[in-house]
Parts: sequence; structure tokens; C-alpha cells
Amino acid sequence: ESDDLVPLPNSHRQGLTVIAVLAALSFLSSTAVIVHLSVKLIRWHLRTWGQGRHPPKEPDPLPDDLSLGLAEYHFTANLPKSERSGTRRTKTHPNQFLVLIYNLLLADIHQSSAFLLNASWANKNAILVRTKVCWVQGWFVSTGDLSSSLFITAIAVHTYLAVVRNYTPPQWAVYATVVLLWAFNYLLAVLGILLSNNGKEAGGYYVRAAAWASTAGTPWHPRRLTPSQCWVNIKYESHRLFLHYLWIFLAFAITGILYTLIFLSLGKPRHQTPEPRLPTSSTIDSPMFAHDNTIPSPAPRLQQHKPRSSSNSNSSNNSSNHHHKAFLLYPLIYILCTAPLALGRIATMAGARVPTAYFCVAGALITSNGWLDVLVWGVTRHRLLFGGAVDAPDTGLDTFAFMRTPRGRRFGNLVWVEG
Repeated sequence: ESDDLVPLPNSHRQGLTVIAVLAALSFLSSTAVIVHLSVKLIRWHLRTWGQGRHPPKEPDPLPDDLSLGLAEYHFTANLPKSERSGTRRTKTHPNQFLVLIYNLLLADIHQSSAFLLNASWANKNAILVRTKVCWVQGWFVSTGDLSSSLFITAIAVHTYLAVVRNYTPPQWAVYATVVLLWAFNYLLAVLGILLSNNGKEAGGYYVRAAAWASTAGTPWHPRRLTPSQCWVNIKYESHRLFLHYLWIFLAFAITGILYTLIFLSLGKPRHQTPEPRLPTSSTIDSPMFAHDNTIPSPAPRLQQHKPRSSSNSNSSNNSSNHHHKAFLLYPLIYILCTAPLALGRIATMAGARVPTAYFCVAGALITSNGWLDVLVWGVTRHRLLFGGAVDAPDTGLDTFAFMRTPRGRRFGNLVWVEG
């Protein structure tokens, strides 16, 4: 069951071809966004490095203008230059979400690379074990599936802290998390190879995965085979469970719980500062507006803006709650794409018979993680991913596109300036 498969059944070859096409879509889309973000980060680092070498000159003091109070430099004249407002420089860092999404896309490239290698099997009309392609595919399946789950979970934790706890972790903690997750991911893959001596006694560690083949103990027959690719040898089931599946299902649970808590937290009624009453035509004629005759009477325009009634406020809150459901999209896509294949492999390990069509669909779903991540994150958080500054500190609710403009309002945001 773990040996070469020559030739491929027609349904098997067609399934691998479809999976390879979707893998190519994920690989190209993830790579394109990675290149875009890399260029942004390189330009930002070069610009900040140049500004550090040539700091801007301190502006000349402004003339005294006592009509609106003393100029600011009068209050900071006795302070060191480094502590004066406007001259003190603080070190900036890349946006934390950009750092995490960058690494998630790297993980998606790992994962899509593994399934992209199915094109080699479809082209050769065979799956050849003990070849470099087979070993590389097994390595990328192990590291790609797990790293994608780890960084999806890291983004969920970061979003929970920013949205629910209103807490932004320090930059060093984000960098340390990224390093530890990649180290943990590769450690588990290397550990399996070392413990098995690269599968020396079982014909290889990365071979044609029997979890994608017929049920263990069933006599080999081409018609009973289900779509397969190279992965951990079926003889190392404990490695599959404790070095791979355990952490993926743990990531399922954590991600689902955190986004559910975000959804529930945003659905609770919150204390909101009452919006100030807009001036009406009667207040326009008051002495407060009479000192400047150069301002034309805006009464006709202002009469169109009536103070919100309680019914309007309730409808606004209801429409805002309507948008909160979009947070459930993130764990839903992740679980729907990753769980079918993992559950199918667990089922075959337990001796269940899984049909060919199931693994074709499961393989197509999991390799779609890359282009779906680009689509979902690019649409819902495009402000951080494609627009704005690299060092923008925003991480909260206003960075989600579906939270920007309430359903009951047609354009933009309302900004109140009150004196």
C-alpha cells in the first residue's frame, strides 16, 4: 500500500490534476501578495534607515501669537531637545497584523507547494516512492499543514486581544511568537525523521500515504485505492497523531473558541458616549454664531440633519450587530478547508473505508487555503494589507472593512468636533 503506484487509475489521475490546479492558484496568489508585502517592507526599512541617519532639522521658532495662547515652544524651551514635543523621535515597527499575515502566507506557500507536486505524479501517470519528489512532498505536507494552522491560531489570538481585551502586545512578543512557531513547526517534522531514522526499517519515512489508500489489511487492488500522495509512512501512526494531528485539532479548537468569544463580545450592549446635538436654525441665530459675519448661515443644510431618535439608535445598533457575524467567517473557512482531510486520514487510520470522491474534495479544499486566505484577508482587512503605512499602529475594530461603516449609514464615518 505504501509502494509505487503505476499506472494511476483514471479517476485518481483526474483528482490529482484538479488538486494541482487549485494548488497552483494558491501558490501564485500567496506568492504575489508576499512579493507585494516584501517590497513594502523593504522600502519602509530603507526609508526609516535613511531618516535615522539624517534626522530632520528642528524648525525655527514661530513668532509669538497671543491671540490663541502662547506658542508651544515657550513651554518646552527649558527641556532637552530630545524631550521637546515635535522633536522627540520614537522608533516605529511594522504593523503586527502584517507580520502575522506575512508568515501565514509563507505557511500557505509551504502547503500549496506540497499539493502542487501532484502535477508531477499526474504527468508521470505514477506515484514513485523513494524519490526526491516524494520526500519533498511529504516534508511540505507535514510543515505546511501544521504551520498554516499555527499562524491562523496566532492571528485569532492577536485579534482577540486587540478587539475584546483592547490590548496590543509588545512588538518583541510578536517577533518571538513568529520565531517560536516556525521553530516548533520544523522541530516536529525533524523529530519524526530522527526518531524513525528516516524510516530506514519501514521502507522510508515519507512514502505513499496508506491513509489515502485502501483499508489496512485489505488485499491490494487498483479499484480499491483512493487518491494518495507522499506523506508519513502508515507504520508510524503514533508520529502522525502526536507530531501532526494533535496540534491541528488543538488549533481548530482554539481558533473556533476565540472567534466565537469575539462574536459574543461584540454582540453585547456597550456604553456609548451620546452624540452631541447638532445645531439647528434656532441656535444658528444665537450670539455664539453672531460674532463672525463672514460665515454664511448654514441653516438650510443643518436642518436636514436631525438629532437621532431612540428608534434610530436601536436600528444602528442592530445593524452593527449584523456585521459582527462576519467574524465567524475566519474560523469557518479554516475549519471547512482543513478538517475534511484530517478527519479522513484519522478515519482510515481507524480502519474505516473512505471513498475516493471524499479525498478528492478534501484535497481540493485544503489546498485552497492559500487563495482563500488572500481573498478573505485582502477583502476584510485590505486597509492594512494593501493600503496605508507599513508601521500603522491600528489593530482594532476599525481595521476590519465590515466594521467601518454601519449598515444604516450610506457613506463613511461621522466625526464630531465639539468646543
